[in-house]
Amino acid sequence: MAKAKKQKKNEKGEGTFRQRSNGTFEYRIVYTDEYNETKRKSFYGQSDIICMEKAEKFLYDLERKKSGIDIDATIPDIIKEKYQSDLQKNFVHEQGYSRNMSNLRIIEKSFIGDIPICELNEMQIDMFLRSLTHYSNSTIGKVFLQLKMAYREACNRDIIQKNIMFSNNLRCPKSDKPDKKVKALTRSEQAKFVAFLQNYKGQKNRNDYSRQLLIELFTGMRMGEINALTPECVDFEKGVIHIRSTVARGEHFRDFIKNGTKTDAGVRDVPIMKTLEPILKEAINKKSDNPLNLIFYDEQKNGIISTSQVNCFYKRVCEKCGIEKRGQHSLRHTFATRCIEANVPAIVLKKWLGHTDIHITLDTYADVFDSMNNDSIIKVDDYIVNLAG
Repeated sequence: MAKAKKQKKNEKGEGTFRQRSNGTFEYRIVYTDEYNETKRKSFYGQSDIICMEKAEKFLYDLERKKSGIDIDATIPDIIKEKYQSDLQKNFVHEQGYSRNMSNLRIIEKSFIGDIPICELNEMQIDMFLRSLTHYSNSTIGKVFLQLKMAYREACNRDIIQKNIMFSNNLRCPKSDKPDKKVKALTRSEQAKFVAFLQNYKGQKNRNDYSRQLLIELFTGMRMGEINALTPECVDFEKGVIHIRSTVARGEHFRDFIKNGTKTDAGVRDVPIMKTLEPILKEAINKKSDNPLNLIFYDEQKNGIISTSQVNCFYKRVCEKCGIEKRGQHSLRHTFATRCIEANVPAIVLKKWLGHTDIHITLDTYADVFDSMNNDSIIKVDDYIVNLAG
């Protein structure tokens, strides 16, 4: 076996080279780490130039570490730090923080989750984006925004020199699945649904969610808002329900009563229909004593009622009524549809539903507004005829 060649000092005096018995090179340097300790490190390659390049990159990264730059930070690391900062500064609350962290798990579990962001390249990010198409468009959009945020933060912190998310090749992918449209109950379905709930006797040792479903149907309130109601929220004298809080989900899937609603516009008053008044009075009269003074409370588990609990009950009711199963949120959609059919102005409906912007109302219920076009044309036609006469 050939002997390894004797070490020779590099011309720059930065380390020593030696050619190993297998023909490769070793470049050995002495350096001071970020803790001010003297250490040695070797770099190997097919040529002395390759060894030098590896050493130079190592020393460059070391200097960046010494200046406080976290070159080992991954995309999840950067996003978590940003979300935690936003939470501490009250830019986001526990519910939003929990929802954001849930979306982040998609990146964490992927192959890019453990690779430092400074080592990721455009091809790897593109491969990750291609893997997202089995999610919904809503989920894909949120993950894509997280990637953009991570790269923007990494640039601001000098972790990376180039933001590859600006590349025209890295576009937000589209889902393989069609977007789900929330469908309202038809008039006949609504009649069957209401009749079933009004005659529902409940089951022993099981919670009865029939009144919550009827309240959603006749007010358009979100289920979280309904489950957060206290008797003080219901003003029969003024004929309104004061919506000031909602059931939210925090860290570790913990349900809690959040002061304020999903959006600032969600804090509102909604009118009490005559049909709804006896339902509300019955719910308050049958209210159990509970530490939060809620109208609706889970006595079985001694806790807050979640939207998912009511949703399971809603699906069972749909099966018994022979109605196509949809999410319980369709009752809110049904309320809005009946309002539009009754010619309630969009600006009024926006306030009742707690939408931030009227464009949300118009876009969400565009199909319903479009279906009213024929009746509107007839009304305009009659009006013009009457003017001519």
